[in-house]
Amino acid sequence: MILIVSLLLIGSIGGFLAGIMGVGGGLIFIPVLTYLFSQFPEITNEEAVRFTLANSIALVFASGLSGIYRQVKMGIYNFKKSLNVGLPGAVAAATMSYAIQHGNWYNHNRFSWVFLGFLLLSIGNMIFKKETDDSIELPENNSFFLRLMVGLTAGMVVSLSGLGGGIIMVPLFRMVLKLPVKKATALSLSVVPLLSIFPILQYLNVSNAPILKDATLNALNSINLFQTQYIVWWFYIPMAVGVVVFSSFGQKTALKTPTPIIRFIFALLSSIILIKTIYELLQ
Repeated sequence: MILIVSLLLIGSIGGFLAGIMGVGGGLIFIPVLTYLFSQFPEITNEEAVRFTLANSIALVFASGLSGIYRQVKMGIYNFKKSLNVGLPGAVAAATMSYAIQHGNWYNHNRFSWVFLGFLLLSIGNMIFKKETDDSIELPENNSFFLRLMVGLTAGMVVSLSGLGGGIIMVPLFRMVLKLPVKKATALSLSVVPLLSIFPILQYLNVSNAPILKDATLNALNSINLFQTQYIVWWFYIPMAVGVVVFSSFGQKTALKTPTPIIRFIFALLSSIILIKTIYELLQ
């Protein structure tokens, strides 16, 4: 029961941050899932990465759907812009996920370095890029080529890091498409489901995922984890409930929150996980 409550709380935090920052919640989910799957002695580091990616991407998908529902209710959902970035991103995400599942090139060390690189980019963007006055409407960059590049890059991020793409989309939307923070976070969250749907389907349809049986966590002893290939429902469902409920709350909060505070939260959270990732790489 303690494990379930903890996972529900973690999902709630991830969902709230997804709503307020447009990052999908992967910044929270990845470290937690990495720890959980590291407790199973019967799977390799490479398989633990696949389990982490699959469940994180599935949670990010839930946060994105919840975010879109809320945007539709608020009348701010931009279907055309979401497709312009999301469709090329979906192709890139599906291709990269296939390569990860059917190859041995992507190990835990590489995974951590990729994660680290995206964190550094996000922190630098939020700290050093100047923000324009929210009351001033500046022309947005509507170049098809640039939107295509942003989508492809975000799609690869989904598959490589399990973060949902928001951690790269929000900085790129600001730097390349010239969107202010709040528009960038809203568009990022609405694109997330398109980027994550194909990788999820691929992880659900593989035939060689290891069956998880043992764990050193006392809370998991003698428990049926209700696993479908790489998705472990015992972990996923309580986290997803928290994500869905609090993602909408995060979006409502974002509308009332000053932009500098959103940028500070984004940079602070990224910095905390950055330090943790560096510590793990040095061990």
